[in-house]
Amino acid sequence: MNAHSRPLIVFDMDGTLIDSLPDIADSSRYLLQSYQLPSVNDQTVRSMIGDGIKILVERLLNHAGNTTIDLHEATQRFITYYVDHSTDYSHAFDGTIKCLEEFKKRDWLIALCTNKITSAADLILQQLQLGYYFDIIGGGDRFADKKPNACHLEGVINLLHADPAQTVMVGDHMNDILVAKHAKIAGSIYAAWGYGSSEIGKQATCTANSIIELPDLAEKIIKK
Repeated sequence: MNAHSRPLIVFDMDGTLIDSLPDIADSSRYLLQSYQLPSVNDQTVRSMIGDGIKILVERLLNHAGNTTIDLHEATQRFITYYVDHSTDYSHAFDGTIKCLEEFKKRDWLIALCTNKITSAADLILQQLQLGYYFDIIGGGDRFADKKPNACHLEGVINLLHADPAQTVMVGDHMNDILVAKHAKIAGSIYAAWGYGSSEIGKQATCTANSIIELPDLAEKIIKK
C-alpha cells in the first residue's frame, strides 16, 4: 500500500448523489408514447434503474409487452430525449454539496462510477453545479464493462493512481456493493436515502441514512 496516496471516495450517481428519477421516468414515458406503447409510473421506472440506459430501455419495452422494436434504435431515441431533459426535475439530494466539500477539506479524491454514459453524467453534474468536485467521471461506456464488473471501479482507481485499500464506494444499488467486493477495495456504504431496498444494506460494509454521514463513515472504513 502507498502510505502517501490520498483516500478515494467513489459515488454512484442516480439515487446516491442526485434524485434523477423524475427525469428518467419522464424520458421513459416519452419513449413509450413515441412507440404508442402503454405508459409507466415513476415507481415502476424506479425498479428498473441501475444497470445502464440500454438495460432500462429493454426493461421498458418488455414491460410494455413489445419485443419487436429495435433495441439499439430505441436506446438512441431515449438518449436523445434524456440528454435534453436530464435536469428538468432532477436535483442533488439535500446535503450533497456539504458532503462533497467536507471530502475536499479532508483531502480525499472524489470520483463518479455510474452505469450511465459518461457524456450524460458529465452534463448532469455540470448543470447541477457538482462537476467541480469530481476528479474523474467513470461512466459505463468508459471501460470494457460496467458495474458490477470489477474493471469499472478498477479503471477509475487506476486512472487516479489511487490505492484500493484506501478506496470506499457509496451507492444505493446492489451493483455498487458488488463492484466494491469484486474490486477488493476497503469497503462500501449503502445509501439508504436512495432507490434501493434495505436488504442491499446488509451486504455493504455499513449504511448511511444521510449523505452528510459519509465523510465520517468512509474514514472509519479506511482506518480499520
